[in-house]
Amino acid sequence: MNNIFLVLDSYQYQMESRYQENSSLTNFFTENKFIGWLGLFIVFFSIFAIIIFQFLEWESKDNNKK
Repeated sequence: MNNIFLVLDSYQYQMESRYQENSSLTNFFTENKFIGWLGLFIVFFSIFAIIIFQFLEWESKDNNKK
């Protein structure tokens, strides 16, 4: 029984050592750092602006009801 686990363990270890992720998004951020960071900041500030403007819209509706 131990031999089966030993074979499975060595096979899994060989598979893990050969695995290499090929992600175009990861390559984009590592090769083009300025564009990658710029894209992240644009996404972050866009979401932040949407939240702020939505909050201001809700507040103005509440003030008009009073």
